[in-house]
Amino acid sequence: MIGLCLLAFAAVNASAAAGRSAVGTWKLDVAKSSYGNMPAPKFEKLVVMTDKPDAVKWTLTGASGDGKTYVSMYDGPIDGKDRPFGNSAVGNNIAYTRTASGVEWMVKSKSGAVIETGSSQLSPDGNTLTLKGTAQGPDGKANFISVFERVQ
Repeated sequence: MIGLCLLAFAAVNASAAAGRSAVGTWKLDVAKSSYGNMPAPKFEKLVVMTDKPDAVKWTLTGASGDGKTYVSMYDGPIDGKDRPFGNSAVGNNIAYTRTASGVEWMVKSKSGAVIETGSSQLSPDGNTLTLKGTAQGPDGKANFISVFERVQ
Protein backbone atom coordinates (compact mmCIF):
# COMPACT_ATOMS: atom_id res chain seq x y z
CA MET A 1 0.00 0.00 0.00
CA ILE A 2 2.82 2.40 0.83
CA GLY A 3 4.39 1.76 -2.52
CA LEU A 4 1.26 2.59 -4.40
CA CYS A 5 0.89 5.89 -2.60
CA LEU A 6 4.42 6.88 -3.38
CA LEU A 7 3.99 5.93 -6.96
CA ALA A 8 1.15 8.32 -7.30
CA PHE A 9 3.17 11.17 -5.89
CA ALA A 10 6.12 10.48 -8.12
CA ALA A 11 3.91 10.63 -11.17
CA VAL A 12 2.69 14.03 -10.11
CA ASN A 13 6.21 15.31 -9.83
CA ALA A 14 7.20 13.98 -13.24
CA SER A 15 4.65 16.21 -14.89
CA ALA A 16 5.89 19.34 -13.17
CA ALA A 17 9.43 18.59 -14.29
CA ALA A 18 8.29 18.42 -17.91
CA GLY A 19 6.41 21.74 -17.68
CA ARG A 20 3.01 20.02 -17.71
CA SER A 21 0.59 19.89 -14.82
CA ALA A 22 -0.78 16.72 -13.25
CA VAL A 23 -3.50 18.63 -11.43
CA GLY A 24 -6.66 16.59 -11.87
CA THR A 25 -8.00 13.11 -11.23
CA TRP A 26 -6.23 9.88 -12.21
CA LYS A 27 -7.31 6.23 -12.15
CA LEU A 28 -4.98 3.24 -11.89
CA ASP A 29 -5.15 0.93 -14.91
CA VAL A 30 -4.62 -2.38 -13.10
CA ALA A 31 -4.49 -4.34 -16.38
CA LYS A 32 -1.49 -2.27 -17.62
CA SER A 33 0.27 -2.38 -14.23
CA SER A 34 2.36 -5.12 -12.62
CA TYR A 35 3.45 -5.73 -9.05
CA GLY A 36 5.73 -8.77 -9.09
CA ASN A 37 5.09 -10.90 -6.00
CA MET A 38 2.98 -8.17 -4.35
CA PRO A 39 -0.82 -8.31 -4.63
CA ALA A 40 -2.26 -5.78 -7.06
CA PRO A 41 -4.75 -3.24 -5.75
CA LYS A 42 -8.35 -3.60 -6.85
CA PHE A 43 -8.72 0.14 -7.36
CA GLU A 44 -6.85 3.42 -6.91
CA LYS A 45 -7.84 7.03 -7.57
CA LEU A 46 -5.32 9.84 -7.35
CA VAL A 47 -6.43 13.45 -6.99
CA VAL A 48 -3.72 16.06 -7.49
CA MET A 49 -4.51 19.48 -6.07
CA THR A 50 -1.08 21.15 -6.43
CA ASP A 51 1.71 20.41 -8.89
CA LYS A 52 4.58 22.90 -8.78
CA PRO A 53 8.31 22.42 -9.44
CA ASP A 54 9.10 22.66 -5.72
CA ALA A 55 5.91 21.31 -4.07
CA VAL A 56 3.00 18.96 -4.54
CA LYS A 57 -0.25 18.04 -2.86
CA TRP A 58 -2.14 14.82 -3.59
CA THR A 59 -4.58 12.32 -2.09
CA LEU A 60 -4.76 8.66 -3.05
CA THR A 61 -7.72 6.41 -2.22
CA GLY A 62 -7.83 2.74 -3.03
CA ALA A 63 -8.71 -0.83 -2.19
CA SER A 64 -6.09 -3.52 -1.68
CA GLY A 65 -6.25 -6.96 -3.24
CA ASP A 66 -8.15 -8.25 -0.22
CA GLY A 67 -10.67 -5.39 -0.42
CA LYS A 68 -9.39 -3.24 2.46
CA THR A 69 -9.69 0.46 1.70
CA TYR A 70 -6.95 3.00 2.30
CA VAL A 71 -6.22 6.69 1.97
CA SER A 72 -2.81 8.32 1.75
CA MET A 73 -1.75 11.88 1.14
CA TYR A 74 1.20 14.21 0.79
CA ASP A 75 1.36 17.99 0.96
CA GLY A 76 4.89 19.29 0.96
CA PRO A 77 8.15 20.17 -0.72
CA ILE A 78 10.27 18.40 -3.28
CA ASP A 79 13.70 18.89 -1.74
CA GLY A 80 15.38 15.51 -1.20
CA LYS A 81 14.75 15.58 2.55
CA ASP A 82 12.89 12.89 4.49
CA ARG A 83 9.33 13.97 5.27
CA PRO A 84 6.45 12.15 6.97
CA PHE A 85 3.75 11.28 4.50
CA GLY A 86 0.20 10.04 4.41
CA ASN A 87 -1.51 8.92 7.54
CA SER A 88 0.99 6.15 8.11
CA ALA A 89 0.76 4.87 11.67
CA VAL A 90 4.11 3.13 11.22
CA GLY A 91 5.97 6.41 10.83
CA ASN A 92 7.31 6.08 7.28
CA ASN A 93 9.13 8.96 5.63
CA ILE A 94 9.55 9.85 1.98
CA ALA A 95 12.11 11.99 0.15
CA TYR A 96 11.44 13.32 -3.35
CA THR A 97 14.08 14.56 -5.75
CA ARG A 98 13.35 16.19 -9.09
CA THR A 99 15.42 15.04 -12.07
CA ALA A 100 15.47 16.09 -15.73
CA SER A 101 13.10 13.25 -16.66
CA GLY A 102 10.77 13.38 -13.67
CA VAL A 103 11.01 12.58 -10.00
CA GLU A 104 12.74 9.94 -7.95
CA TRP A 105 11.66 8.94 -4.46
CA MET A 106 12.84 6.88 -1.50
CA VAL A 107 10.70 5.64 1.37
CA LYS A 108 12.21 4.75 4.70
CA SER A 109 10.66 2.91 7.61
CA LYS A 110 10.56 4.40 11.09
CA SER A 111 13.83 2.57 11.80
CA GLY A 112 15.49 4.18 8.76
CA ALA A 113 15.52 1.12 6.50
CA VAL A 114 14.85 1.82 2.81
CA ILE A 115 11.61 0.06 1.90
CA GLU A 116 10.92 1.56 -1.53
CA THR A 117 12.63 3.42 -4.34
CA GLY A 118 11.21 4.55 -7.64
CA SER A 119 10.92 7.01 -10.48
CA SER A 120 8.13 8.42 -12.62
CA GLN A 121 7.40 9.51 -16.14
CA LEU A 122 4.52 11.42 -17.73
CA SER A 123 3.55 10.54 -21.30
CA PRO A 124 4.11 13.21 -23.99
CA ASP A 125 0.35 13.80 -24.26
CA GLY A 126 0.06 14.28 -20.47
CA ASN A 127 -2.61 11.59 -20.07
CA THR A 128 -0.60 8.66 -18.65
CA LEU A 129 1.59 8.54 -15.53
CA THR A 130 3.94 5.55 -15.32
CA LEU A 131 5.69 4.76 -12.05
CA LYS A 132 8.46 2.18 -11.76
CA GLY A 133 10.36 0.99 -8.73
CA THR A 134 11.15 -1.61 -6.13
CA ALA A 135 9.29 -2.13 -2.86
CA GLN A 136 9.80 -4.36 0.13
CA GLY A 137 6.67 -6.45 0.62
CA PRO A 138 5.73 -9.34 2.91
CA ASP A 139 7.24 -11.81 0.43
CA GLY A 140 10.47 -9.88 -0.13
CA LYS A 141 11.45 -7.23 -2.65
CA ALA A 142 9.34 -6.78 -5.77
CA ASN A 143 9.60 -4.61 -8.85
CA PHE A 144 6.46 -2.73 -9.78
CA ILE A 145 5.00 -0.68 -12.61
CA SER A 146 1.86 1.36 -11.94
CA VAL A 147 0.07 3.02 -14.85
CA PHE A 148 -2.40 5.82 -14.10
CA GLU A 149 -4.72 7.28 -16.75
CA ARG A 150 -6.10 10.82 -16.53
CA VAL A 151 -9.89 10.89 -16.05
CA GLN A 152 -10.26 14.69 -15.68
